[in-house]
Amino acid sequence: MMEDPLIALGHAMARFTELTMGAEGDEPVPACADWRVADLVAHLGNVHRWAAATVLSGQRIADEPASRPTEPLEEWYAGIATALLAALQAVDGDEPTPNFAQIDEVAAFWSRRQLHETTIHAVDLAQALGRPEYGWGITDDVAADGVSELLRVFLRRMVARGRPPVVRGPIDLVATDIDRVWTLVPGENPLQPPMIVSSEADAVGVARGTVSELYLALWNRLPSDRLDLTGAAVDFFAGPRVP
Repeated sequence: MMEDPLIALGHAMARFTELTMGAEGDEPVPACADWRVADLVAHLGNVHRWAAATVLSGQRIADEPASRPTEPLEEWYAGIATALLAALQAVDGDEPTPNFAQIDEVAAFWSRRQLHETTIHAVDLAQALGRPEYGWGITDDVAADGVSELLRVFLRRMVARGRPPVVRGPIDLVATDIDRVWTLVPGENPLQPPMIVSSEADAVGVARGTVSELYLALWNRLPSDRLDLTGAAVDFFAGPRVP
């Protein structure tokens, strides 16, 4: 079971800050077309500010801020990260709080969302700096929670954006290192997002890999050929899953 998401978020923020200390700011970010490291830092800091404002106001805020970071990058980011943690600690996790997915609309949603936002962008930063994969620092618990979050939150978001994931029948995502399976089935109609089901279904496609490989491939941070894909899982990983 994953530790408190707020604690895990603090660890992810510390990792991102540490990586930022080794950056010049103009390094290309391979996973984010046309972005440099300074753009990545600006994006994550502004998303943190948006999340903090949403949690503290309890109001739906349409757009994230668009401020640019000041030098040094790590100090600008660390200050905003500290403010977000303070905001999340200031409210009860069950307090009604809106979010873009319009599910689980309580403050705790944002702790989990910012954990995975920060974890994935720390991978982006590590890739930009040429850090080896074994040093990316993703625990199995965080990766497993990230798979669940993406399947539940972001597939719904892609349907709402008119870019539905390609789920032609039951697909099993098998984490070979932690003995866990997520079974994804099509929505009841084209306007409904795919769903995770706990009951056994006859899979028409399977994706196998370590839990970190599944997590990062779902987020397009590892190529899907790192996974063992069969049947409908090939089309699922070739199609839209995240913005």
